[in-house]
Amino acid sequence: MTMQEPLGQPDSPERTRPMTRAVLLGLGLVVGIDVLAIYVKYLLPRGPMMAYSHVPMVVLIGFVLMILAGAVVARRTRQALSPSEWHTILAMGIVGAAVLFYGYSGYLISYMGAPHYFATGENEWANYLHPYIAEWLFPGNEEQAVTWFWEGLPRGAQLPWGKWLLPLFWWGGLTVAAFVLYACVTTIFRKQWIHYEKVAFPAMAPLVEMASHPGDGKGFLPAFTRNILFWIGFWIVFGMIAWNCVNYFIPTFPQFPIYAQGSAAHQGGRWIWIGRNFPPIYGILDIFTICFSYFATVEVLFSIWFFDLLFILEGGLLNRIGFVATSPYYYSGVCFWQTKGAFFFLVLSTIWAARSQIRDVFWKALDSQAPVDDRDEPLSYRTAVAGLAISLIYIWVWLIRIGFDPFQAVLLIFGAIFTYLGLARILSDTGLPYVNAPVWGGWGLVSPFLDGESIHASTRVAARTSGVLLSNFKGSFLPALSQAGRVAEGVQVESRRQLTGAVFLAFVTSVVTCVLMTLYLGYRHGALNFTGWVAIRSGNPHYDRTAKSVRSFLMQDTDAPIFIEHPDEFAFFVLGALATALLFLLRRRFPWWPLHPAGLAISGSFLARRTSLTILVAWLIKWITVKVGGASSYQKSRPLFLGLLVGYVMGVVLSLFIDLIWFPEQGHMVHRL
Repeated sequence: MTMQEPLGQPDSPERTRPMTRAVLLGLGLVVGIDVLAIYVKYLLPRGPMMAYSHVPMVVLIGFVLMILAGAVVARRTRQALSPSEWHTILAMGIVGAAVLFYGYSGYLISYMGAPHYFATGENEWANYLHPYIAEWLFPGNEEQAVTWFWEGLPRGAQLPWGKWLLPLFWWGGLTVAAFVLYACVTTIFRKQWIHYEKVAFPAMAPLVEMASHPGDGKGFLPAFTRNILFWIGFWIVFGMIAWNCVNYFIPTFPQFPIYAQGSAAHQGGRWIWIGRNFPPIYGILDIFTICFSYFATVEVLFSIWFFDLLFILEGGLLNRIGFVATSPYYYSGVCFWQTKGAFFFLVLSTIWAARSQIRDVFWKALDSQAPVDDRDEPLSYRTAVAGLAISLIYIWVWLIRIGFDPFQAVLLIFGAIFTYLGLARILSDTGLPYVNAPVWGGWGLVSPFLDGESIHASTRVAARTSGVLLSNFKGSFLPALSQAGRVAEGVQVESRRQLTGAVFLAFVTSVVTCVLMTLYLGYRHGALNFTGWVAIRSGNPHYDRTAKSVRSFLMQDTDAPIFIEHPDEFAFFVLGALATALLFLLRRRFPWWPLHPAGLAISGSFLARRTSLTILVAWLIKWITVKVGGASSYQKSRPLFLGLLVGYVMGVVLSLFIDLIWFPEQGHMVHRL
């Protein structure tokens, strides 16, 4: 099997194999990566970012180590896992890791434990927050149950699991409903993106390549390693990280500047200023981003850095003539609304392009005899539509019960679907492991268009409470499910319905593991002693802003006027939407048109700004490769970037191993953006 063979298509003799062992290994992978990621995040200072990106490092570590071990087992026993089984394991790992930290679990525990413990006379939460929260969603602090989570359990005391049981039950209902909702939305759009539009899914390309060429019993290493370019890429990156590890023991030993080092990297120390009032350039070359973005199209890569350059020039000029356009590093004011308008139209066009597919899905759901084939889908269309309806109703009722205005709850739900669908599409087009939408979920999209006086105090608090799942910057679980939908192409057709059950089982297992382990470590070590921001104080600033918002509302000093009252912002919102519409029109009329709308839809955003220089380098490498050698040269170069990725992952493993053994109280910043 060569590296140029079609990916993700298992041989026919493998089609009769059951998925039992793949599911068991997938669950083992999910539990293993959860335990590793939580330990590193909360107890290892300055450790690698294990689950910040849409392709979490902890998944890469677990999957690469597992597939390497699988090759050894296959060589020794002649019992090799099929590519279909490896795709199953990969899909389970991707969805399971979506629960970690910024995806769900970190916010959930912080939001549940913050309202009572961090309330003070100064922040006035008792007056403007507590009267409007649904108490059944939060553990009571009787007998110091919540206090002990933050400060540590006294010697001899028992963990108060009972205080968390009922709130977690109600949160669990919303969590499962949200997962079902996003899974059904993914099913509706999967065939449109994969089969009709031929979306690239660059973030999954190297992982699918590994899963499609695993150990086959012919050697102690997987088949994807049998290429000289793979080993060149591997040793380049692994060698540099291993070299840098010497500095851990000898501080004067020089290092390769291949990742952000020290606090200066996070305080603007690497920003390169080009002029007064103009946003700077983030001067770092991120190998991790290059490993995935190289698999995107040349047009997408060119567009991302082109629109970042345009943002720098436009933002600087607008700042000079008196507009608020930058922060100064990222978009703000009118530039923010321009990007939001571009994103809004991109999602609308995505839905419009899929209108025939959406019609077929509902047709098949209502009429089982309809000439629409859904046999190769992870969910039947009837199940998808039924699950969509049931989950929508459950989430709507849940929101009303916690204080949401019924109509605004509808807007919130569909705003969350709209936003997360757009983020999933941008990730599927660009392959950027670090990417965020210009709005934080449903409420961030909906609330600016509402009259501030119509948003009651209980709705303001409920919007913050539900933000764990419906206003999440990583898109909750929908982007991960869309990527898993691409991986499902490598699973034998007759097993895809089983894959859905396996992915759901992985999700539930990950939720339970993350919640229980976070609570256990909190009571054992005191959550205030955790390293990192997400689990310690992620809820505090949000609740504080919410309390201030409620106070302004009650004092009739509304802090959220209707959007239309800001003509400048509205004008730039429309400008961004019209510019995106023009880009779609030009791409349809002229196949050679080099600009992709996704670049404009994320321009100026936090993560796009931090990766634009890296994307420029990736574009130059791929453009030169294609221009010099054509498409065949690109295909031949893919093993090099697969080797770069595996070498990077194994370098992180080496650094992490050294930290856990020799520097458990210090850690080192590897794999940071």
